[in-house]
Amino acid sequence: MFSSTQKNMELASGKGEDKPETVIKTEKSQSRPEAKGRAVFQPTRENGQVVAVTNTVLQYTYPLKLLLPQNVSETKTCQWLYVITFGGGLVAGDNIQLDIELAEECTVVVTTQASTKVFHRVDDLVTCQTVEAKVGAGSLLVFLPDPVVCYKDAAYRQKQVFHLKQGSSLVLLDWYTSGRIARGECWEFQSYHSTNSIHLDDRLVFRDVVHLQDTPLLPVHQAMAQYNVVGMCVLIGPALSNLYNKLLKELGRSKPYGYKYNMEVVLSVSPLRFKKEEEEIHGAVVRVMAFTTTQVFTEMERILQELFPRLGGNPFENKY
Repeated sequence: MFSSTQKNMELASGKGEDKPETVIKTEKSQSRPEAKGRAVFQPTRENGQVVAVTNTVLQYTYPLKLLLPQNVSETKTCQWLYVITFGGGLVAGDNIQLDIELAEECTVVVTTQASTKVFHRVDDLVTCQTVEAKVGAGSLLVFLPDPVVCYKDAAYRQKQVFHLKQGSSLVLLDWYTSGRIARGECWEFQSYHSTNSIHLDDRLVFRDVVHLQDTPLLPVHQAMAQYNVVGMCVLIGPALSNLYNKLLKELGRSKPYGYKYNMEVVLSVSPLRFKKEEEEIHGAVVRVMAFTTTQVFTEMERILQELFPRLGGNPFENKY
């Protein structure tokens, strides 16, 4: 079953004492102690202008590892952070906690070297990952991880919370695949649960929840039909105004009569608007479904290419 607002699922069938009852139970959030990571970024100024973004705190514990490549960005005013896990993925019971903090007027890209692989569930242990980010005024956080790939029988729970200040901006990409397609796995994991929340000055302005789990009435693979990749990209903040306004015009306009849709890649966009102290804040939410990860990489690269000069490079380059 797929839902953008679904909480814990529990379905019972049968009435009366003579009929057996079928119940779908949600997983228990059992896991190992947290593996913590923390990264803090500060601007370096000369004559009142930001000339560089510097990492001042970088901490992590096994199996998490954080890398700061020095030559990946062509500009010193943007820092790139790579989030890596030893062993190539997350095993049952892994519990990752990542904290990211941007001071004022920083630009930071957070990405990964490869997809986040979630291995099969063992002893009722759930694989958990939590990200909490604070973005200072005038800063831009571009959060572009590779997709989550849940193996057969995996159970994965993810929570990502972003705290923005007035004038800060955020690009958030959250996406996942059906599993190891080359091995014939297609939506065969036990459960996938993801929550994304965005706060502006302690006020919740966006929340998206996805819960995927088979039911006797509708298996996930049947609900997803031929699609193997699902994703969402949120753009919010003044640094992205030109970008999301362009997207709303491009993807939001009505198609002419007889327009032939590309059924392999489905894109949609919706505006994100709210008021903060009489000031109207704008953004956009792009959703995508596709046959392959390469198709999503291509679309995201096209959508975000206007940001690449500020980032000092293309985060999608050489990833497909």
